[in-house]
Amino acid sequence: MTSEQARDITGKALKAATVPEVEISLSHDRHGFLRFARNAPTTSGLTLTGQANVTAWKGKRKASVAGAVDLANPKSAVDELKRLVVQAERLAAISPEDREYLPLLGPQKYLEVNAYDPETAEMTAAKRAQHVADAIRVANERKVVGAGLFEQRGSEQAIANSAGLFAYHRGSVATFSITARTPDDRGSGYTAVSSSRISGLDFKETAAMAAHKAVESRNGREIKPEDYPAILEPQAVADLIGNTMRGIVDARRADEGRSVFSGPDGKTRIGERIFDPRVTVYTDPANRTIPSRPFDGDGYPIRAADFIREGVLKNLTYSRYWAGRNKKAAGPFLNNLIMDGTDTPLSKLIENTERGVLVTRLWYIRPVDPQQALYTGLTRDGLFWIEDGKIRHPLKNFRFNESPYRLLGDVAEIGQVLPVVAGERYGDFRMMLPALRLKSFRFTSISDAV
Repeated sequence: MTSEQARDITGKALKAATVPEVEISLSHDRHGFLRFARNAPTTSGLTLTGQANVTAWKGKRKASVAGAVDLANPKSAVDELKRLVVQAERLAAISPEDREYLPLLGPQKYLEVNAYDPETAEMTAAKRAQHVADAIRVANERKVVGAGLFEQRGSEQAIANSAGLFAYHRGSVATFSITARTPDDRGSGYTAVSSSRISGLDFKETAAMAAHKAVESRNGREIKPEDYPAILEPQAVADLIGNTMRGIVDARRADEGRSVFSGPDGKTRIGERIFDPRVTVYTDPANRTIPSRPFDGDGYPIRAADFIREGVLKNLTYSRYWAGRNKKAAGPFLNNLIMDGTDTPLSKLIENTERGVLVTRLWYIRPVDPQQALYTGLTRDGLFWIEDGKIRHPLKNFRFNESPYRLLGDVAEIGQVLPVVAGERYGDFRMMLPALRLKSFRFTSISDAV
């Protein structure tokens, strides 16, 4: 589905509307995948999906309907969209009024984002098998048992409405994750990598890293759960901070007193130096390493913006409705997440640690107290004790209670940045984050899981 085809299809469907406000969203997805377990392929597939969502407003009454659409057949696609428009209009007539109704956005200007790579988007099953075979070969050589998933996508997304808005984005992404276990199930390691271009992934190196962690993490020793100095590898930073950041920076929560960024008298803490002055966090859809869609689900433009700059809270995310109510500009919206780092490698962070814990990955992260941005979760797939600047031995896993808000104010040192993907939001939200050496991390109990 090209931009011209999407514009033509949506334009013809919108002409069939009998109410003044209708919005159409289209998505076309080519998704190839190969799963493997016990060092052998298990499931391979390719799905081609065309999806449409139509929303109609009758006054302030709103209804949305969705359906599958054959976007390779323009006439069929238009006919199906017209049917969905009629259905959405009928449902809107009997729906309750939307108390947060906003008029449709008109034409917008968007960043040009180069996010599509044909080699990645149109990969064959044979090529997927070749890449996974490289990883499996490494697992066999290292005498570990590997399981994981390789998937690649090519997607086109378009939004059009009766107010004249049209937005289009084309992108690709390849993501590979592998969990390596020792044959005795006493050691486990995990690595995940993601890139908009398949050339950005190294399957052999990724498998080797997971295998190394698995072997080195066998027979973890138990130490008392308490606060310890800690190093979070970029994967662990993604798991905790990347998994939670979009919720933490929501402006409505802050304005209503439900956020760690809520201030006194209904104000927020925008403009305050809250974090370590070395901490800078921002979004940039046009970033060359992790490009993302330059508009949100309503077609509102997304541009580069700071959320934290040199420790100062610069922005919170205002929805269109909440921005209008508070006489502020909507946004900035977060479609990728970037945190500035340094040239300091992980090995140097370890050398600079007198005693502490090296955390490679976090898992099963759930909220405890939103007003403190407090979360709980588990370490897994490799936890190690550091003493006198060296890794001394593996540790049994911990449960933790921690806040990204507190950690970003308690930084001892920032390391190199890597492109990472959070394990519990697999492939959904792309990030470039550094390793962090922290003054303390709150471990609360022992977990017997490997």
